[in-house]
Amino acid sequence: MKLVVVGKGGREHALAQKLKSSPLVTDLWVAPGNPGMQQAGFSCVNCESAEAIEKFCIDNGVSLVVVGPEALILSDLKLRLQKHGIACFAPSMEVAQLESSKLFCKGVLKDAGVRTAACQVSYSEDQALLAVGKHDFKSPLVVKADGLAQGKGVWVCNTWDMAEEAVRTLGRHFGFPLLLEECLIGKELSAFALCDGEDFVILGTACDYKRVSSDPFSANTGGMGAYSPCDFVNEADEAEIRSIFSKTLKTLRDKRLPYQGFLFAGLMKTNEGIYVLEYNVRMGDPETQALLPRLKTDLAGLIMKAVTHQLKNEVCELASESSVHVVATSEGYPGSPMKLGNPITAKVLSAPDRHLYFAGVSRINDQLVNVGGRVLGITALGSTREEAREKVYQEMQAVNFDGMYLRQDIGL
Repeated sequence: MKLVVVGKGGREHALAQKLKSSPLVTDLWVAPGNPGMQQAGFSCVNCESAEAIEKFCIDNGVSLVVVGPEALILSDLKLRLQKHGIACFAPSMEVAQLESSKLFCKGVLKDAGVRTAACQVSYSEDQALLAVGKHDFKSPLVVKADGLAQGKGVWVCNTWDMAEEAVRTLGRHFGFPLLLEECLIGKELSAFALCDGEDFVILGTACDYKRVSSDPFSANTGGMGAYSPCDFVNEADEAEIRSIFSKTLKTLRDKRLPYQGFLFAGLMKTNEGIYVLEYNVRMGDPETQALLPRLKTDLAGLIMKAVTHQLKNEVCELASESSVHVVATSEGYPGSPMKLGNPITAKVLSAPDRHLYFAGVSRINDQLVNVGGRVLGITALGSTREEAREKVYQEMQAVNFDGMYLRQDIGL
């Protein structure tokens, strides 16, 4: 089977590495990939638009495309590929509103009878500021952009001043409406399912670190690290998570929006049960980099069963080890300006329990340099999370570029 992974970040590096290990895969390309992936031995092709990816797949006899980033899931790529009989593992544009519109997602959750945070919708800055003024801040207020925000559209605000700044900033960058939600108290986690339109398998759980520092009110990022599994999830929780996916997917089918692709649920475990914070129509970044190294089941095989609607009774086997993934970022991230263009030193990891994934990198004069906020990440596995954490921070000591920053508390 000839396969293309679409994307250029750490998530796509992890997907490509896992898929390439399948005996079903004869050829694999990453479109567009990055020079770090090339250095790791992957074939990267300079295709970023739906039209360019379509042409490459036709010219090279590609039979399966796995899409990483949400932007191309929301494009016409899937429709283009389907016209040529090329399987595209991603949801349709219509059902992808689960991520592109939090209002749409709230409606689906309500119809499915799934717990989610109470919210108020504001369609203008004045309306949002009026709602902020009525909040007593005995508990924080969560301000969310409705549409895609690349992980930066959520502010957890514990004061009027911060909430007002959130309204103005998110409104300016992402427009209205905005959602003003109750702040749920509990333990946050991510759960992942692989869906074929009718059936699904649970891939596992991970916990990510969204804030740029350990301060819970510091700037939101695309993700500074993650660990897997979430060891506070018990059998009853697992059953509830399965029920959440089942109810959501049934509701979508009832709306004639069958879901095929990866489905990522952002969840909060509270004293009252598990709530859905949001859905993403893709694998998470950096959760993918923590989860996939634990996956023992052939991922390419599962995806092929999904695109041919044969997932019923399939299961996913995960290694018993724990994993910890740490992200190295450029100075200034997630704000601007960032300190970019600096040579990167990173040794090749050859041990089977350690993985280096590249993201925001380029090549200048045969030298990798940082060109994005999240530059690279390392995953390590261990018999315990503590062991995995010790390994990953040990490996991070060998990584260096001017202005490099990383959180020191991932996995604690």
